Amino acid sequence: MPECHCETIEEITQIAVWKITETESELVSGLALSQVALNRLALRRSEVHRKGYLAIRQLLKRFGIDPLTHQYDENGAPYLTNGSHLSITHTKDVAAIAISEKPVGIDLEHYQKKILKIGPRFLHNEETQDPEKVNDIRFLTQTWTAKEALYKVFRKPGIHFNTQLCIQPFKAADSQGAGTVFEQGKTHHYTLYYRYFDQFCLSLATQ
Repeated sequence: MPECHCETIEEITQIAVWKITETESELVSGLALSQVALNRLALRRSEVHRKGYLAIRQLLKRFGIDPLTHQYDENGAPYLTNGSHLSITHTKDVAAIAISEKPVGIDLEHYQKKILKIGPRFLHNEETQDPEKVNDIRFLTQTWTAKEALYKVFRKPGIHFNTQLCIQPFKAADSQGAGTVFEQGKTHHYTLYYRYFDQFCLSLATQ
């Protein structure tokens, strides 16, 4: 599993990104999977999804996380029973995790043309002010990952991406930004970290 990117943010948050090149059997090798984990793996019909699940488990192993420490809550969100905060993401042939001393959300996505069609569905009104950006695949993808990261760190189902999540304006090369969650009359502010790669981008959200 070749490493793409690994860094520590704010001295309390670790992130790691991996390019998945192994076969499914290679990814299983060396993992101690509980029956619950095996059941979750069996529910994933797509090989891509199974490999993503196993890659996350391999990443946790490399961070020294005991397999039984990794659990899922009633909403399907991952967490660690040792008190650390966890967020995971995988898409196609890439997987990533974030482990932190405070709530954290991470998401990555490949650049794809199809996002041009769904952009209007998740953009907040304040994010549509620049006509060039709303038709830019990289801007839309970064915004989408930022909102997914916000959704994960906020951990409340039912949030509407186009009205309750807003990403503050950012430039193509910015490595840091800000995002807001509007919920029941309250405004919640988060710091965002942006990381760019050739074929995909990543966003990390922290309190």
